[in-house]
Amino acid sequence: MKKVLMIYPYFSTGIKKDQLFPPLGIAMLSGVLKGMGIEVMKLDCTFLDIDEAVKRAAEFDAQITGIYVMTTLSENALNILKRLRGKRPDSIYIAGGPLPTLYPQRFAEKFDYVFRGEATIAFTKFCSDYMASFEKTGFMEAMDPEEYPGIFSGSGLESEPVHLEKIEIDSCPIPDRSGFDHEKYQKVSFESTGRKSASIMMTYGCPFSCDFCSKPIFGSCVRFRSLDRVFEEIYDIISYGYDSLWIADDLFTYDMGFLKMFCKRLIREDIGISWSCLSRVDSVTGDIAALMKMAGCKKVYLGIESGSDEVLRLMNKKITPKDVISGVDTFKNSGLECSGFFIVGYPGETVQTIEKTFEFALSLGLDEISFNVPYPLPGSKLYERVSGISDEDWTFENETRFLYESEFDENWLSKRIRQTMEEFERVKMTL
Repeated sequence: MKKVLMIYPYFSTGIKKDQLFPPLGIAMLSGVLKGMGIEVMKLDCTFLDIDEAVKRAAEFDAQITGIYVMTTLSENALNILKRLRGKRPDSIYIAGGPLPTLYPQRFAEKFDYVFRGEATIAFTKFCSDYMASFEKTGFMEAMDPEEYPGIFSGSGLESEPVHLEKIEIDSCPIPDRSGFDHEKYQKVSFESTGRKSASIMMTYGCPFSCDFCSKPIFGSCVRFRSLDRVFEEIYDIISYGYDSLWIADDLFTYDMGFLKMFCKRLIREDIGISWSCLSRVDSVTGDIAALMKMAGCKKVYLGIESGSDEVLRLMNKKITPKDVISGVDTFKNSGLECSGFFIVGYPGETVQTIEKTFEFALSLGLDEISFNVPYPLPGSKLYERVSGISDEDWTFENETRFLYESEFDENWLSKRIRQTMEEFERVKMTL
């Protein structure tokens, strides 16, 4: 028996989401494991309940079970782990993802092993070697941790997070998207946007150090995938019935050379697929924005965050409101839709700077805006400064709710966000 189970422990709460995609992480691992001749089950819990998820997991009876853990999924992950251990105690249980990368000791107390960082190569090699061994206990006792970078356990195995080189990234097959409920994902996407979107990643890492950002998996070094691999994946995505891409890179527009080559190849191959991406406001010229439009880009999502110079400095955004105005104009003049993300109630700002951000958001002529309170991600500088965070707080979705002790009143802030959104919709109606 050579079976690996990988679990993505997100359960849809019914709250409307603009972006809901099959999980890329376990799809990437599955592609590598299948190439090694290992039977894989990708258990995406999105459209299941926990009882059905545990039932399917137990019936698969895997030798190794990997569970993806990020901040908002930690409670689900630990609940599934507890229930599965009771049903399948002989399986090896492994945690991966952002939270185990940041706090390996915490998860090593509950899981057999943790893999830190980009585990695509190390985790899959561990699975292959373990299953090839005749004596499982002997394998564990004699295991050389240097063979599996990023591995961590409570019994003394310690390591730093792993970040793959470009050549290692390109050596991996494209993500295995088979078996996901594509019909349901496409239905959710189409109802929200009028397009059937799937996610894809083309670059890894971000060189900037925003105060509120945490990047434990991909780190600060930017690496670019081979465009041949990228386009192989795009054609695979299309084969499942998708007609649009959400480019999930932290900073897709970071390198103008890579962006230009991607756009020109899309135009040349005439794939006919639309796409959207994240971008900084200060990274794209008018010529490049026009090329993005020609290549099928529909919308860019901009991390604007604030209309106050002072607050932007607190956030270490390395932009100014003037940069924002110029960047939004650049994209909109090229016919691209612009969505702006804003953060209000940041530690160190005032009611006056919050109101300035509301006013600024309404003045930019954006096609879409959203406001959130600061979200102190573990690993961020913001997380280190605030206090009063409770682990169970992470499970809330789409609420104006502080996870730490803030000087701002949540009710007042919720009211002002609602009023600003209503004003935004009124302004849009007159355009």
